Amino acid sequence: MTSAAVVALLGGLGAASAHADTATTLYVDNLAATCNDTGPGSQAEPFCQIQPAAQAAVAGDTVRIASNNTAYAPVTIAARGTADSPITFSSRPGNGSGVTVASGPNPAITFSGAQYIDMAGIHASAGGAGPLVFTGSQHIDYRYATVRAGTGATTSAVSVDGSSSGIALTGDLVITPSRPGFASAAGAQDITLADDRVDTGAAVGISAVGTTGVHLAGDTVMTLCGSAVSLTGGTSGSLENTVALPGGTTPCTSTGTPAEITVDSSSAPQVTADYNAVNPLSTGTDYDWAGTAYATHQAFRAGTGQGTHDLDQTDVTLPSGGMPTEHSPLIDSADANAPGELATDYYGRPRVNDSLVADTGTGGSSYDRGAVEFQDPFTVSGVAMSPTSAYAGVATTFTPQVSNPWSDSLDGASYVFDFGDGTTVTSTTGSATHTYTQDSGGADLTLTVTVDRADGTRLGIGDDSFPVTRPPGPTPGLSCSQDPTQPLTSTCVFTADDFYPVTSDKITFGDGSAAVTVTGASDDSTHKYAAAGSYTVTQKITDSDGRTATTTTRATVGPSYVVTGPKRVLDTRLGMGAPRRPVGPGGVLRLKVLGAGGIPASGVSAVTMNVTDADATASSYVTVYPDGTARPAASNLNFTAGRVNPNLVTVRVGSDGYVDLYNAHGDVDLIADVQGYFSSVPRAGTHLSGQYPLATPQRVLDTRNGPGTVGKVAPGSTTTVSLPATGSGTVAAVLDITATGGTASGVVTVYCGSRPSTSNLNYRAGQTVSNLVVTPVCKDKVQIYNSGGHVNLIADLQSLYVTGGYAFVPTAPTRVLDTRNGTGAPVGRLGANGTLTVKVAGVGGVPAETQAVLVNLTGVGASTATHLTTYGEGDLPNVSNANLAAGETRPVLALLPIGADGCIRVHNAQGTVDVLADLEGYYG
Repeated sequence: MTSAAVVALLGGLGAASAHADTATTLYVDNLAATCNDTGPGSQAEPFCQIQPAAQAAVAGDTVRIASNNTAYAPVTIAARGTADSPITFSSRPGNGSGVTVASGPNPAITFSGAQYIDMAGIHASAGGAGPLVFTGSQHIDYRYATVRAGTGATTSAVSVDGSSSGIALTGDLVITPSRPGFASAAGAQDITLADDRVDTGAAVGISAVGTTGVHLAGDTVMTLCGSAVSLTGGTSGSLENTVALPGGTTPCTSTGTPAEITVDSSSAPQVTADYNAVNPLSTGTDYDWAGTAYATHQAFRAGTGQGTHDLDQTDVTLPSGGMPTEHSPLIDSADANAPGELATDYYGRPRVNDSLVADTGTGGSSYDRGAVEFQDPFTVSGVAMSPTSAYAGVATTFTPQVSNPWSDSLDGASYVFDFGDGTTVTSTTGSATHTYTQDSGGADLTLTVTVDRADGTRLGIGDDSFPVTRPPGPTPGLSCSQDPTQPLTSTCVFTADDFYPVTSDKITFGDGSAAVTVTGASDDSTHKYAAAGSYTVTQKITDSDGRTATTTTRATVGPSYVVTGPKRVLDTRLGMGAPRRPVGPGGVLRLKVLGAGGIPASGVSAVTMNVTDADATASSYVTVYPDGTARPAASNLNFTAGRVNPNLVTVRVGSDGYVDLYNAHGDVDLIADVQGYFSSVPRAGTHLSGQYPLATPQRVLDTRNGPGTVGKVAPGSTTTVSLPATGSGTVAAVLDITATGGTASGVVTVYCGSRPSTSNLNYRAGQTVSNLVVTPVCKDKVQIYNSGGHVNLIADLQSLYVTGGYAFVPTAPTRVLDTRNGTGAPVGRLGANGTLTVKVAGVGGVPAETQAVLVNLTGVGASTATHLTTYGEGDLPNVSNANLAAGETRPVLALLPIGADGCIRVHNAQGTVDVLADLEGYYG
């Protein structure tokens, strides 16, 4: 078969010459639910396997085989086409990358007595035999496929018997680990191997014995030990443009390594060899020609007159796989007129001229040696966009990013831009501008740029995928916070992101004050509020396109806490702060707090005091509230006759600087020790602080079993407790202190530095009692002093005051829980191991986004000794807030984080108890 005939026959995948008008397309799909090997082979009802289609095909027919990931059964093809109407076998698109015919012990594809068959893209694989076999067949073209033999194969991967002729293998990959890649037997005629790649671990890559008209053109052959090509037994033909080199990863262990190209004495006079590139092993030779070995192509040319244009290891070191690289002598150095040579390479790509390499070939300067043509390294690596995103209604300029080593210019090149929205533009400048009219709804559009030279040669294609959106913005951003050194003042940081210029950006602070205009892409604005509370801050921006956007946030401001250390401001037993007499039933004691106990005379909104009852003549309760306001329906201190009970109280100060203490029943002496106050006056220094609530209360001391000191503390002893560091500068700690199991009565004082003369907790022998304490902190430590007998002490850290932190907003006392009447929970006592969930966010003036609340918790009439634990959410923490003896009613102040559901939890350990909770304030 002539080169021109081969080229004409291989012109297109599945295309055939004109044939009878009755030609049929038969379909094969082994995964189709409707497939049937009895026919009819239509697209709706295809054959399941290739064999029945091959048997049904007649001259001019096309067999289209579905590509998928499941191998087809072995096939023997005996069909006969004609020169004008060959039978075509080809793959058709499916869910795989090709069609594979696979077998175990037998050949995968056998041509037996077949004639005029064109098979393209049908791979053959076999484990125990040669995958591809030709017997008694003529005019067969097998192309663009892979032939793969297993390690157990007993014959060559491709074999042609002596009765076959007109066999052409082009653009194929032949892989075999132990046997020859190709072998034709004596008597075979007109065999063409062009642009094939043969990779074998055997001694021979391509073998022809007594074959008339073997034409090897542009093949790349890799063998383990040598003998890439062996032509013997009177074989005739040509060997040109072929690359022969060692292959595989296993070292060659053969002795007497054969030459890469062997032509015996009976064949040498009838074989033409030229334009080949030979790289043998270091122990091998280039040629064995008519029984004489030649170590170099120069010696071969001098001894035979052949190989005038050959290359070998003295000229080029072939890269792994034999593929050409830039500046390689393999490029543009082949014979374009070599018998059987094709106009395309192994991949079906065109021949191209490399402008960086001198043309040394014959019949055309653009042919490379071997199976692979080195292509123009021109690449389009991507597409640049300006702006960098595509926006509807905004002009976007696209420029392909090209690399063009073969030329300094692309004069005359055309750039076809397909913008992915149905619009296509051709440009000669290398860029194009396009305006998308609508957004893509979140889906990506694909922009494709195709670059061609003026002569139509395809240089490259680049693409980029992106969504088309509306121009971004306007997007306001707003956050507000309070610095404790600036009480009642919020600093709001804002941003304004927009594609278009922002023409207006205004902030309103939610207290009725005039809007403030701010400028710049980001800035901050400080605002002083007249009163503590939680306010809605609003930012509204407008851009030059007339678009507006609004965002809001909450700014919570309040006074900052100033820790003073315990200072007594009231003791009716001594006449301190009030007349020297008990407070009678229904009596109200007015206590001046501004200007007393180290508290400033002005700028104070609330005080924190430890209030203690003494010498009560009847069971009663005390309510502490701002002077000049109505007494709330809440209590701060509950007690029985003859006992001494303290409780921490945070109370707003009346406008006259006084607070009121109301006693319900009997006579009682009252004592008050100031712990600190809430100031609205800006002051520098770490004594101004904000709240840092813990996610979960944390036990920091338990002398019964740890943490901290283990064993009852002795009378007159001081225990030091370490607190967790926050990194924000801890000023004060909020601790629930419990004394239990004392051998005698005593008092407990919590402090840092010099011990004050006041107390935080009074206990009797054998009693379990607790109280909330706010104490100064010295280097993340506090001290606990015990005056009485040996006693166990427990300290549960509720929260911290730090130099940052949340602002406190005191509120009028509001009852949010009372199990006696169904407030905040169903009516009924809380049982053993029971938990109540109490809504506090959005209740009693508490904003929904509040972080923590201050609650006075009271257990009423416990049926047995128990303790109450309050927390925000999650698992029950190992802490306690209120400890109650059987029949006892006791309050305790608790500072609690709020759960994500806006609730707090109250848990009872033993027996049954009624529970009350009075809201005192919140932290923003």
